[in-house]
Amino acid sequence: MIIRAAIAGFVLWLIAMLAFRFAGTYFFYPDERLLLGLFIAAPIVMIAATWALMKALNVAPGDQAEAAIGIALPGMMLDVFAVREFSIVFPDLDPTLDATFGALMLASYAAIVFAGILFTRIAPQDERL
Repeated sequence: MIIRAAIAGFVLWLIAMLAFRFAGTYFFYPDERLLLGLFIAAPIVMIAATWALMKALNVAPGDQAEAAIGIALPGMMLDVFAVREFSIVFPDLDPTLDATFGALMLASYAAIVFAGILFTRIAPQDERL
């Protein structure tokens, strides 16, 4: 199951990278209000996407957190290189947006992991403080 989740995470990362690569100027508009909206909307969208991926992957109850880690990990690892080589990966974007992009991705991956924890159903005997 973790391998299927990681493959789904890679596909999700690839879609996001292509969206930022070819339409990044629409996402990273200089207006601070629109950027704030992006930082609010992205985690909500990622929680919804994580829920949809878990339903599509038919993740067993109790395995949602593990699946969320599988979904988030490929993108987290690959975005290290995207942020490091920001001006090469995203030539249409202002190179000073690298920190903004990194922060947005960090918030998105945190939302994926949070969704996994949120959706996990733990058996009563497993609930210990």
